[in-house]
Amino acid sequence: MPTWQQDWLIGSKGLYHGVIGGAWTRVGSLSSGISSLLREPERLVAGACQGSGLWEWPHQAGYWKQLHDETLTEVMAVASIDGDPGVVAGSSFSISTGRRDDTGAVRWTHLSDTLNVNERFTNAIQIDPADSSRWLIGTEAGVLIAEDGGARWTRSSLIGTPVRALTYAHDLFWAGTDDRGVWHSADGLTWNAAGHSKDGGAIYDLAACNGSMVAATVHGVTVGDESGYWRQSGPRMLCAAVAVHPDKPNVWMAGATPGGLWSTEDAGHTWRQIEGFVHVQAILPPEGGLV
Repeated sequence: MPTWQQDWLIGSKGLYHGVIGGAWTRVGSLSSGISSLLREPERLVAGACQGSGLWEWPHQAGYWKQLHDETLTEVMAVASIDGDPGVVAGSSFSISTGRRDDTGAVRWTHLSDTLNVNERFTNAIQIDPADSSRWLIGTEAGVLIAEDGGARWTRSSLIGTPVRALTYAHDLFWAGTDDRGVWHSADGLTWNAAGHSKDGGAIYDLAACNGSMVAATVHGVTVGDESGYWRQSGPRMLCAAVAVHPDKPNVWMAGATPGGLWSTEDAGHTWRQIEGFVHVQAILPPEGGLV
């Protein structure tokens, strides 16, 4: 059984696990482009693009099991919620939750049908750590709030630009936009600008590091805090994902599409490309507290 908690997880053409400086092993035979990842104690969940839907790898089963139905195809974001199958999924056309029918198949309900097209197009999901039934949704229209498990919707102040990255760090919500840089918020409703790179452009992922934030941008990795310009780190590439080791804050990984997989062990001063990857869209670091 692989050491899932201690390994890095890489979403590429399929899902891979491994350690920096070691071998990388594909999980099962799934070869779809993986756009989003979720790790739980007993399973892995992968959202796939190009119409490939949503999959889970229960550790006791040892193979991929289909979670999507014919109405859930292009999955862009996933997050853990209560229940079975215990996932909220964001696609290019909806926010959705599922339930198992009498045969054990998951049937999905789309919760955002009353919203306009750009508001339904979901890029990122962040569960409120203070209320698991409250979700921040990064959409092509900005940040929306789904209350009561998607029963009610509220528009935040960060509207009018696509939001492709959401996270919670340093007691704040953080959002990465297409054309307005990085923003942060104490409550998810009222947002304040938190700086941007000199080159501007889209931000696809965000991770916390030693009081600062690391961003995956259209021009590569940038590092900043709450204001001003964020500094460039590493090669210029279309960076789709970035992650920081929770116990080793100088150890980061970044993924580009195209451009492959890169690692740094000195907080971005020097970078090394890891062979074998061309397109990387999602990265999860090892679990914290294991070293």
